[in-house]
Amino acid sequence: MICRMFLIVSTLGAFTPNTPETTIAKVGKAGLEQDVPDISGYYTCRGLETGGKTYGGVAVITKKNDVYLVQWMIGSGSTFTGIGIRQGNTLSASWAIPGERGLVRGVNTYRIEPGPRLIGRWATLPGAGNLQNETLTFLKNIEEEDD
Repeated sequence: MICRMFLIVSTLGAFTPNTPETTIAKVGKAGLEQDVPDISGYYTCRGLETGGKTYGGVAVITKKNDVYLVQWMIGSGSTFTGIGIRQGNTLSASWAIPGERGLVRGVNTYRIEPGPRLIGRWATLPGAGNLQNETLTFLKNIEEEDD
């Protein structure tokens, strides 16, 4: 009985309807990856923290095989580095920086738009549990070094 139910359920799951919504989703994802195949480069970084405080700086994104290295240089010299994973039009990166009360850990998630421009949110631990906003806007490619 259980085997028959499994066979019926798995057979039904094998047929995915070809609706306009699934077709648009497939085309949209492929189109975005073609528009923004590689997000490596230098970016301006602008953000808004809880309480309305703004900040600015520069971010550098470099690709190493399947992952990205993200480096932020914010405000008056705060620098920190994270590791990121791209899934379609989303880049998520984790990072850590020494703070007054110990190590502060954070995570950023960005939606990748053509340009490229990365529109994101970030949060920290320890922290107040609030999301902050950040936008990375492409400046220029990273020049390859001559060997």
